[in-house]
Amino acid sequence: MSEVSAPIRPTIPPHVPAELVWNHGVRDFAARQEDPYRDMSRELHAGPDIRWSPVMMVGRSGWLVTRHALANEIYMNTEDFSSSGASDLTDMLQVDWLLNPVEIDPPMHKVYRGVLQPWFQPSAINRLEANMRAGCRDLIDKFADTGSCEFIGDLALQFPSQVFLNLMGMPLDMLDQFLAWEGDLMRGESNEVRFAALLSVNDYLTRTMHEKRRNPGEGDLGSFIATATIEGRPITDGEMMGMALLMYIGGLDTVASSLGWYFRHLAGEPALQDRLRDDPACIPAAAEEFLRAFSPTTIMRTVARDIDFHGVQMRAGDFLGLPGWLYGRDDRVYPDPHRIDFDRKQRHLTLGTGPHNCLGAHLARRELRIV
Repeated sequence: MSEVSAPIRPTIPPHVPAELVWNHGVRDFAARQEDPYRDMSRELHAGPDIRWSPVMMVGRSGWLVTRHALANEIYMNTEDFSSSGASDLTDMLQVDWLLNPVEIDPPMHKVYRGVLQPWFQPSAINRLEANMRAGCRDLIDKFADTGSCEFIGDLALQFPSQVFLNLMGMPLDMLDQFLAWEGDLMRGESNEVRFAALLSVNDYLTRTMHEKRRNPGEGDLGSFIATATIEGRPITDGEMMGMALLMYIGGLDTVASSLGWYFRHLAGEPALQDRLRDDPACIPAAAEEFLRAFSPTTIMRTVARDIDFHGVQMRAGDFLGLPGWLYGRDDRVYPDPHRIDFDRKQRHLTLGTGPHNCLGAHLARRELRIV
């Protein structure tokens, strides 16, 4: 394991058996050049189905659930596995609100999700598509004559971020600043860098959302959230900010991260490029296959009560990490899981399942297909 950082030996909770400890974290594999998803899944799938990582994600210790079937079970069980506090962002801000609705458990999760759902259903995305395609073409036109581009900076980051700003009714001249904050927040090398970016984002969103509450625009999601009603009453400041920050995180990071991996793989597979050009009808299937193989998300849950989960003793308050790429690369579900096959039958968990399946799934899929 010379290619990853040296093992870390922090204190392991007494209920965690030594044989389940995996002394690495997700980021240990990020620098691998060819396919870190493959390398990580091969290592973890060779061991127990549930592991304990002292440095799982963003400095948190917790359980890593490595198999598709177990993750599906956790997604469906909201009583034993809570979404509350799954992110560390609101802890860092020291606020009394959560990312909303993704960190809200039933029954209120359904209420909050129902408020936002009309903006993300297929018919709503259909109304956005023409403008989305025009925006994507405009970005491509800027480098089309040169025959090359810096894909991440010129397209992968720009396109979904423009979609987010237009949807929220925020000025496009904030794009570069938003991307700088997002980079520090999601990939900052230290908690200090992440915290500074988070404070800047939260300050901007707070000012902007309160202005939209005072002077709402027409037809933008930001104004809708700022003036929404929850069970017949006006939305609170905390509920409003929880939704706004969630839209920022989901709108700027997930699709951009995905596109980078998809096009990196396509660059080395001319036959797949040819098929996409010759048979555009396969693009939706290709997008699903890439979602399976290159999931950018690790969903977090918190154990709600002491529980024996498939022979592993978990304690209330333990964190669980559910890395989507481990399930997309699960050889118990997918034959030859590291091969990209546009004809593969899909049942991936990249966009979740159960009550907390991704609210923006239809928008994300449309963005991926357009690019």
